[in-house]
Amino acid sequence: MNINTLIDSLKKDRLIGAGITAHEYITPKESAFGNMEITDKLREALGNKGIKGFYTHQAEGIGLIRQGHNVVVMAPTAGGKSLIYNIPVIESIIEKPETKALYIFPLKGLEQDQFNNLNELFHAAGLNSSNSLICAVYDGDTTQYRRKKIRENLPNVIFTNPDMIHLSLNAFHKKWEGFFRNLKYIVIDEIHTYRGVFGSHVSHVFRRLRRICDYWGSDPQFIACSATIANPKELAETLVGAQFSVVDKTGAPQSGKHFLFLDPMDSPYAEATRIFLKCVNSGLRTILFTKARKITELIYKWSIERSPLLKDKISPYRAGFLPAERREIEQKLFSGELMGVISTSALELGVDIGGLDVCILCGYPGSISSTWQRAGRVGRSGQESLIIMIAVKDALDHYFISHPDTFFERPYEASICDPYNKKILKQHLVCAADEVYLRANDGVYEIDKIKDIIGDLVSENGLRAGKTGDIWFSGKRMPQREIGIRTIGKPLKLKDESNRHIGDLDGKRIYRDAFPGAIYLHRGRQYRVLHLDLERNEAVCRETDVNYYTQALSNEHVEITGMPQKSRMRLSPEIDLYHGMMRITYQVVGYDKKNTFDGTRISRHEVEMPEYIFDTEGIWMVVHEGLRDKIIGKGYDLAGTLHAAEHVTIACMPLFALCDKGDIGGYSYAAYPEFKLPAIFIYDGYDGGIGLTNRVLDVPAQWIKSSIEIIKNCECEEGCPSCVQDSQCGSANRPLDKKGAMYFLESLSGS
Repeated sequence: MNINTLIDSLKKDRLIGAGITAHEYITPKESAFGNMEITDKLREALGNKGIKGFYTHQAEGIGLIRQGHNVVVMAPTAGGKSLIYNIPVIESIIEKPETKALYIFPLKGLEQDQFNNLNELFHAAGLNSSNSLICAVYDGDTTQYRRKKIRENLPNVIFTNPDMIHLSLNAFHKKWEGFFRNLKYIVIDEIHTYRGVFGSHVSHVFRRLRRICDYWGSDPQFIACSATIANPKELAETLVGAQFSVVDKTGAPQSGKHFLFLDPMDSPYAEATRIFLKCVNSGLRTILFTKARKITELIYKWSIERSPLLKDKISPYRAGFLPAERREIEQKLFSGELMGVISTSALELGVDIGGLDVCILCGYPGSISSTWQRAGRVGRSGQESLIIMIAVKDALDHYFISHPDTFFERPYEASICDPYNKKILKQHLVCAADEVYLRANDGVYEIDKIKDIIGDLVSENGLRAGKTGDIWFSGKRMPQREIGIRTIGKPLKLKDESNRHIGDLDGKRIYRDAFPGAIYLHRGRQYRVLHLDLERNEAVCRETDVNYYTQALSNEHVEITGMPQKSRMRLSPEIDLYHGMMRITYQVVGYDKKNTFDGTRISRHEVEMPEYIFDTEGIWMVVHEGLRDKIIGKGYDLAGTLHAAEHVTIACMPLFALCDKGDIGGYSYAAYPEFKLPAIFIYDGYDGGIGLTNRVLDVPAQWIKSSIEIIKNCECEEGCPSCVQDSQCGSANRPLDKKGAMYFLESLSGS
């Protein structure tokens, strides 16, 4: 069966066809080639791999690199980005054999494909040597014996990730002298993934790396590659702290893609299973993306039960698998031995799994960028492909299902990180000083701008000032070991009863997700939290298998700190919009057990937890008396109106910044104590803030308009998870007034 026949079959299906809200076709795009000179030997090597010419973005990127620029290249999945950094690296090693390059990937395992590709190119170009390593992977799976051998026999190219740079290369840079002295290129792949807390940490890992290179006398070029986002140049410069040239117009071809939007009549998971089996049984190679590991395993289980003969033809894929298991699945997909795979976001990045035919998205992936990244997994060999987005019970899912045109018209989101988060900056300054002492004229950190923070660190014994007062040493030995770069602050360790480490939580999530009785999901397994010890910073869990999840119930208070800044962009004469710092007091007081598949409440329980207090940045709306009185006068519940508006505006945040809804917090008051007027507060859910909420200050009208559309296009009467309810709401979605929220938001937009 071909793609068009499958689409006809889906439209005629009694259950599936009734839920299809739109069918869009994206026309094919021809290749655009550029001119570029390379050596005959390299041209022959590339020709042997089927590469006869260079796309315009490849020629432009390589040209800028040859001129000495730091370069960030933005191109879609399968756009040939890797050649842009591989060719200059190979050319430099041919010219100067001691040249070194560092290839950085966001997660261990992603480097395997590029490691194999580069090794093949090296061999084809005649660079293989029996006496020395050309390439080596240095990550968490590398044995201690192998690590020692790599340091003793330095390769030209090391493949690694930010965690290893933080803990090993930066921390022990004197063991890597020969590598750093000859380091010419630093390649940062999948740069769009470095956002939020992780990106804020990584921005300092890269700054520390630059200081170490300077110490050893090298000044490497940075080459970054990104999926399509709104701000590739800004992100690269924020992460690295250096100027970049950007290449953002691609010459790569694009095959025709059909896009179906589906509002399921049945459970979205049951519908996804039916469509997945229909595609695989039709001989179409299919990938189904889910939003949770539990759902991945469930759909796989249902698929095997309904079609036992497919047991060897389909497989689940998620982060919890061992590296060898993941490689085996990837290879079977690439070879065609597997016809279908059900995956979490783990297969969104990096790995080459060959040309697939159909991509099923069980739930909107959370961003336009991620959606196209996943859609790029199909149609890789020039054939037409099909993407099916199935809505789950979520506000953004139903927004796009109801407005498919908006999906194609929307700009890509910005990827945001904040190197100036005070808590993160302080941690990394101590690490930087441990690696190479800080100087008043430091070449990377602008000391004049952070003197107050340095003063704090000296008083806290994190730094020690030198006798002259213009240099600072670390006050700690090996501070890198105390810092997890994927969290803020010291993470809480979750362990099972045999003391095996399961996972980590940080900040507010410790209190929200690790209270006694909470169900914690990790690598597809469920754990019940038995005991939380905040003094020892650990929680003890027991593995379980239940058909419910837990939702924390909480009390919250927001206190404005510092000097509020009034927004330059005004939404309405009837509200004032501010941004600034705030202090959040959060306390979990109980939890609900909710059915995994339909979200209905099973039972409610009390729990005693201490308060969690943290400072962050955010925005807030102060409602004038006139609008307040109109809301009440029309019979709407004021508290419910503001609460529902808070939920839906938070739900729209991911439309403008690459973040998850869970990265944002909020609280609303019918009368905020300080100024006795109604107010809605929306804040970054991380200690110190990371710049997420500020993003909507650039587009306030679009933000409110999107919120209105979500409510307007949901047919429910009182509010549901597809519009104004929030699965993480600490007050169990009470009170909510959907119609009041609609009136309030329309008042802001002038509609």
